Amino acid sequence: MILYGYWRSSASWRVRLAMHLKGITFENVPVHLRDGVQRSEVHLARNPMGQVPVLALPDGTIVTQSAAILEYLDELIPEPALLPGDARHRLHIRQMCQIINSGIHPLQNLSVLVEMSRLGANRMAWGRQVIETGFHALEALVQESQGPYCSGNEPTMADLFLVPQMYNARRFGVDLTAFPHLVAVDAACSQLPAFIAAHPDQQPDANS
Repeated sequence: MILYGYWRSSASWRVRLAMHLKGITFENVPVHLRDGVQRSEVHLARNPMGQVPVLALPDGTIVTQSAAILEYLDELIPEPALLPGDARHRLHIRQMCQIINSGIHPLQNLSVLVEMSRLGANRMAWGRQVIETGFHALEALVQESQGPYCSGNEPTMADLFLVPQMYNARRFGVDLTAFPHLVAVDAACSQLPAFIAAHPDQQPDANS
């Protein structure tokens, strides 16, 4: 498999985490967002949205959108499961993923921040507000967990969404003291080999 992504892209990070957790060998091909490579004809042929990640399967099939990629990988290689347990457990996980995927990440993404600046708003303040609002909802859901991770004793898809968003929260200067459960989950994940390997600083295009 070939993963087209960017070292600090939250969505690319989620997919790297899944690949490392499941022991999937893949080629990591950087798409330099700061240089506008995502808008090149070559990349738009892979993903007309001009986004990362893009996963190229061995048969040439192209898959986009991180949540869809994660669910596909979970069906392809069921263990360790990203969506384990019964329907209620999986619902708990999906709620947390969607708070980040729909309620936080798109609103503090680069294209939105550029537009906020154009309109005269403080982009950093906007990003902090968006993240804090979502984190209050996440904190309540993670508090229900009986284990060290977002939803139990093993990392799930929710952790794959949370860890990159915690990184973004620190970049935006969010005061995390109000979110002790999120901080604890992030700390627990940071000790796992898959999370260490997938961290942005470990990627070949880091700081590019």
